[in-house]
Amino acid sequence: MPYDGGMKSMTKLLVTLAVAILSISAYAVDLEPIDVPNGLPDRIVGDIGVAVYTSNMHIGTEGTQSLVLPYAFFDYKRFFVRIDEVGIKTFELGNGYLELIGKIDLNTYKVKSPFNGASINRSDPIPLGIGTYQETPIGGFFANAYHDFGKSKGALYELLYFAEVETYKNIVLYPELGIERQSSQYANYYYGMNTGEANATGYSAYVAPATNNLIAGFMLEIPVVDNWYVNLYGRRKWLGNGINNSPVMNRSFQDNIFAALAYRFK
Repeated sequence: MPYDGGMKSMTKLLVTLAVAILSISAYAVDLEPIDVPNGLPDRIVGDIGVAVYTSNMHIGTEGTQSLVLPYAFFDYKRFFVRIDEVGIKTFELGNGYLELIGKIDLNTYKVKSPFNGASINRSDPIPLGIGTYQETPIGGFFANAYHDFGKSKGALYELLYFAEVETYKNIVLYPELGIERQSSQYANYYYGMNTGEANATGYSAYVAPATNNLIAGFMLEIPVVDNWYVNLYGRRKWLGNGINNSPVMNRSFQDNIFAALAYRFK
């Protein structure tokens, strides 16, 4: 991964983890337990460790990007971290809670022209919004709606489903299916090309419309020793025509992979 992109991603993650630590500290000094509904843990429950993240966004000449970063998937009272998502659970809703959420995007939106080497750097998205995780007998459903408080000012929506399948020697498989929708403002900022940018890079000008992206993936949870686990994750996102038709895109899909070593707090 390019140095500047890696540093930006590292900064984003460190800021997020700092917010997480401050939030946990605030809860820890709260003398009134009234804010914790039954069923929510009064301690950290989940996985914390380190992971190697790899993505092949393939914008312009930028190909596969890899980065070693902290890994977290845990709950603490109303606060939670889910790999690339942090949030607070508010009131009960169905089989879960209405959640205030923020999404961490580790991709580098840097367009480098293969024609003349000119580069265009997009500002990182800052997706904040509301969502819910519904735990049902047939699996978990995530429905999230974000507004990008970065420069796109667009909207991002996710609907995801995870099943749980226990396999050989307590190895657990979590198949994933989902769909993501990017508004025209969101898609056009990150994948469009205005006239000035087209003249500077040699690409054709392009206005990206709203687009739907299909998602399929899996997570494999492998117990190692005591409370240590190896978590393997792979996801493919098939990009809709609004993104796929952009002149800066080199592939019609994006793969995200990580391998994590984590300690499980129970």
